[in-house]
Amino acid sequence: MSWIDDFLKKQKPIVALAPMDGYCDSAFRAICQEVSGWNIVVFSEFYSADGLHHNPLLAKRVLTHNPIEHPLVFQIFGNTPEIFLSAGKIIESYGAQGVDINMGCPAKKVVKCGYGSGLMVDRDRAMKIVNILAENLAIPVTVKTRLGWNGAEELVEFGQALEQAGASLITVHGRTYKQEYMGEANWAPIKELAKNVKIPVLGNGDCKSYEDGMQKMENLAGFMIARWSLWNPWCFLPDNYEPAWQERIGVMEKHIEYMVSSKWENRACIEIRKHFTHYLHGFEWVREFRKKLATVTSVQETACILEELKTISL
Repeated sequence: MSWIDDFLKKQKPIVALAPMDGYCDSAFRAICQEVSGWNIVVFSEFYSADGLHHNPLLAKRVLTHNPIEHPLVFQIFGNTPEIFLSAGKIIESYGAQGVDINMGCPAKKVVKCGYGSGLMVDRDRAMKIVNILAENLAIPVTVKTRLGWNGAEELVEFGQALEQAGASLITVHGRTYKQEYMGEANWAPIKELAKNVKIPVLGNGDCKSYEDGMQKMENLAGFMIARWSLWNPWCFLPDNYEPAWQERIGVMEKHIEYMVSSKWENRACIEIRKHFTHYLHGFEWVREFRKKLATVTSVQETACILEELKTISL
């Protein structure tokens, strides 16, 4: 049974950590799963299909993961069907539960190569990529895309073509390529797509929490939460759960532990800084601690600062 079937069988909304470049590494995915009680599916930051195909060391570095992250879907980008298949098989060999095709990234350096949102206007190539993966992998092949290039008029047709090509699930970010990340996300066309395909459709864009997602989804199978999870990984829990201060610090300790176990200490201490800044977002009375955590260079230094934070009474 696939992770998609498991959610649908339990009649649960599919709640997911959205793929975010530079953030959704193994450590953060593990934190979100653990905090949510393993009631979500986590998507990785996007990786180059060409990179995974040509560089076994890269594949080992980014695809090695903690089993507590499951269900885990790796997202990849590119535009060559055969390279996608090679990368998909490598991902499958690392024990992931799915492969997600990036057809939505609006970054100009990505799109000019025909990757990401570029695949929305290269339909034949997009469908070949979906089809070759769906026919040759034992794990689900999903697609993350946008409303369209400059409007949502062709979303239903595009989604139906993805379904026919073999996609098991489609996630749609409620903005067009031209919008990038400006303006409010529009979920209405996503819900219209869901009425016209048989596979699950997820909504994405401006979703702040589980409760917010439940209000937005209506006829959708579920939703993704992106940037709001960075300072609140508890956002996947019902009833707008607010962690106690000690719980927040405990998760910060766990996060650096996971990061060090998957990366060298020096690199982990550099990359954890942005996460610590997010964790303490909005707590103005710990501004000095936030500044210290933004420059940590060792696990010992980090542990000392977090111990000091534990003594603060809110």
